[in-house]
Amino acid sequence: MQDAGAAPAAARVLSANSRGILAMLLAMFGFITNDALIKLAGESLPLPMIIFVRGLIACAMIAALGIVFRQWRRIPIAAFKPLGVRITGEVGGTLLYLTALLAMPIANATAILQAMPLVMTVIAAAVLKEKVGWRRWLAVAAGFVGMLMVVQPGMTGFDSNALLAVAALAFIAMRDLSNRFIPRTVSTLMVAFWSMVAVTVTGGAIVLVNGYERFPNAHELTILTGAAVFLTIGFYFITDAMRSGEISVVAPFRYSIIVWAIVLGYFVWGDVPGLLRACGIALIVGSGLFVFYRERVRMKKLEAALKG
Repeated sequence: MQDAGAAPAAARVLSANSRGILAMLLAMFGFITNDALIKLAGESLPLPMIIFVRGLIACAMIAALGIVFRQWRRIPIAAFKPLGVRITGEVGGTLLYLTALLAMPIANATAILQAMPLVMTVIAAAVLKEKVGWRRWLAVAAGFVGMLMVVQPGMTGFDSNALLAVAALAFIAMRDLSNRFIPRTVSTLMVAFWSMVAVTVTGGAIVLVNGYERFPNAHELTILTGAAVFLTIGFYFITDAMRSGEISVVAPFRYSIIVWAIVLGYFVWGDVPGLLRACGIALIVGSGLFVFYRERVRMKKLEAALKG
């Protein structure tokens, strides 16, 4: 006879997963809208000024969220080192990626960044000594082939700015890997806040060194405020997504950002990925989804072994 509590429990899991999926979709929309607004602002403003002004607004918003949700706490000394590594990755990744974003189609830059799960799989095997099966290695190889199809090194369609997006992957991998070593007592919003402070200070320092004469006008400030709002929305919903449902179910929906990027790229800038790049994007997404699937299978086997 079926356990009477099984159905309600399954319904709760389904409800949590549905909420997590919706939150992930909203997070990706928030992040890509931020990117699109940054790209628009970059048509008339230098990147350091964009980073500085957007950062000031975003810091205020994240700090407000921390107060509202009572996550404004002192960071323990044990978290300083991994948080410092994370902040370094955040600053380097932001500067490199946004530089690439301003100079190339938004869908191409976004697609390169979506190779991150593949990079993390390689790091997990090389650094953390996690066991990676041949299927996942095959998916990783396919994903990197897809990235080459997007970057197109040595071909007539090659854009050297794409290499900046690839380099950003290394810093973002540093950021994501360091998250594992930050104590769980440190709230996600506090990590996001101090990372944003570091990015903002870096942008401000470059502004001072370069001595830009003009502050953003009202129209540009509106765009940057919108970017900060959508970035904060992304931070909030990505946190909610990871806490609401099963990660193996929710995480694959991060690839919805590719759809948003292609749609925005077409309607705002008239960008249409060529056939080779479109195939490369499909390979990156497909291989990433397969890696998530194999990780889910692995976790289910591990759970079954622990229960047995």
